[in-house]
Amino acid sequence: MAKIMQQPARSEWTPPAGWFLLAIGAWLAALIWYRPLTLPDEGRYAGVAWDMLRAGSHGVPLLDGMPYFHKPPLYYWLSEFFFALFGPHPWLARLPSWMAAWGTSIALYFFVLRHRDRATATMTTLILACMPFFYGGAQFANLDMLVAGMISLCVLAAAETALRAERGQAYRAMSLAAAALAGLAVLAKGLIGLVLPGAVLFIWLVAGKRWRGLKALVWPPALLLFAAVAVPWFWLMQTRFSGFYDYFFVYQHFQRFAATGFNNAQPFWFYLPVIVGLALPWSLWGGGILRKTFWTGPTRELRLLAAIWAVVILAFFSLPASKLVGYVLPTLPPLAFLLAEVVVAAWRNEHDTITPRLVRISAGAGAFICVLAVGIAGHNARGSAEPLANVIRPQLQADDTFVSLHAYPFDLALYMRAPKPSWVVDDWLNPEIPTRDNWRKELYDAAKFDPVVGKQVLISNEEFNARLCAAPDGARYWVWGTNSDGADYPALQGLTPAATSVKFLIWKVEGGPALRQRVCGGTPKAG
Repeated sequence: MAKIMQQPARSEWTPPAGWFLLAIGAWLAALIWYRPLTLPDEGRYAGVAWDMLRAGSHGVPLLDGMPYFHKPPLYYWLSEFFFALFGPHPWLARLPSWMAAWGTSIALYFFVLRHRDRATATMTTLILACMPFFYGGAQFANLDMLVAGMISLCVLAAAETALRAERGQAYRAMSLAAAALAGLAVLAKGLIGLVLPGAVLFIWLVAGKRWRGLKALVWPPALLLFAAVAVPWFWLMQTRFSGFYDYFFVYQHFQRFAATGFNNAQPFWFYLPVIVGLALPWSLWGGGILRKTFWTGPTRELRLLAAIWAVVILAFFSLPASKLVGYVLPTLPPLAFLLAEVVVAAWRNEHDTITPRLVRISAGAGAFICVLAVGIAGHNARGSAEPLANVIRPQLQADDTFVSLHAYPFDLALYMRAPKPSWVVDDWLNPEIPTRDNWRKELYDAAKFDPVVGKQVLISNEEFNARLCAAPDGARYWVWGTNSDGADYPALQGLTPAATSVKFLIWKVEGGPALRQRVCGGTPKAG
């Protein structure tokens, strides 16, 4: 009998898990230090964490010294911890996002490894880490990646719980982990931390008639752990601030979701091109997901989970009129898995000689786009307070006061390491302020929870002049504004700015006879 010669299978060499995942973590953090904080988001959230550390207000988020309840505290706690541990270096505010991205990569790798194989796990994690959307989110100091990470970790832990229960394996530790992660997801963004993973899992479990898995997830000790993690902070805030529940849940959750008058209004289909474009070049492999054969056979169950996961997130955030790009970051882990299934299947086709080359090209192109995007962002930091801070910070004294004119530079206090809240000069009696979704309304709302501090820091032009008239000799004020303010404000007339940047200037104003002459016509200082 003639011997049948078989061609050896194409190599599926994969790196050891430990070294590979360490490399992924290093890659995600490689340029985290490179660029200044982006405004307004990075400056706002990093600034809140710095304000909490400065004031010792570890439970209550603060914006310019006032309670800030747009979002729950998890991101702020982590950033504040890193500031306390390593110093108030602005780029440290990106570490919570990096931790969430790396943690998601690790969890996804081991989940796929357990239920598929090492090659698919490696490819899934590689695709995810080389998606420009994911890479950018891992290096951006806001809540989006932290929320995406907590939701992803919760879904993975809960799916693992259900699969173990279905197979008669020990599941209770994983059920507790899923509950704790759901609680952390709520502390990261609010109710969506429970609603979104809950919807994904419920649809998947019901569609597959996994009643044993559903029962494992509502195990009473797990529910109690969820409540123990998620509930105390919200209860404490309502105890201390009587309008908290109405503001946080009714206004920030339900009204913002249903209303059409907020910023960033976009059409329903907005996120589809966003995901396809920001996942390039890997999204070009997506055609394989649309084939009917992709959804048949014994491998379909995990693919179904990934599809439900991505569709639920996408559909939920497509409903409201207001849309921000980072909201759909939780779609990327399941998308990476589905794309990896397509890529690995093509790789294993011995007659397909081009796939290995295309995979290498895709990985290289994705990494190049990631680095290029960060480089472009680093050279387009208009409005950052960093250039001004580099000049002014060495001159600061403990009693100095910062003043901002008709704007609030979110990153100024952190870059300056300002010792106390700034005065913000504007027309705070303007009836349009409560109706517009901008920085003024954020400060206006915060002042409602602490009117005493609000009255101290949110001041009119008349109050600003009165305070300068009463300023003791030698008192120092660093006034932030634009070029036109030098002529519009008497306190600045005739002064040379102490520092300038592309868009903004800072003047040094000192109490004394010259200041009183400019501002109040030589009126003696009070007292």
